[in-house]
Amino acid sequence: MTASDDNDERNAAPDARAAAILARRESGLIAHDEVLAELADADCTAAIAALVAERVRLDAALVLRALDAGDDQAISVMCRAAGFKINGYSAVLRMRRRHGHGAGSAPADALTFFSSLSRASAERIVEQLQVVRRAS
Repeated sequence: MTASDDNDERNAAPDARAAAILARRESGLIAHDEVLAELADADCTAAIAALVAERVRLDAALVLRALDAGDDQAISVMCRAAGFKINGYSAVLRMRRRHGHGAGSAPADALTFFSSLSRASAERIVEQLQVVRRAS
């Protein structure tokens, strides 16, 4: 087995887990917020980016950059605008910390920011992101 084969297997595992989780969502067997938590617990970053992007009408690449960013604010805003609750967002924070993202701030600070942000405010911020993306 080559290093490339090993890498392909590691990438396929999250894809298969994401597909299984999303299939349960499509069947109505899992709640909206639980989908986010399960995807995060399974390290399905690309699926999380696609899920959030779909709900807030942003490009998945932009959401993926927010997931990989050094601070938690952008992904906090996107998750709140997407209608996720604290449990799903908390799972995203855990995933980010496992991958070394956002390590410069305390998770409690990110959770406090998320909790204090209204969905309407988050939606307005995301709308501004959409305008900036269209203009560039």
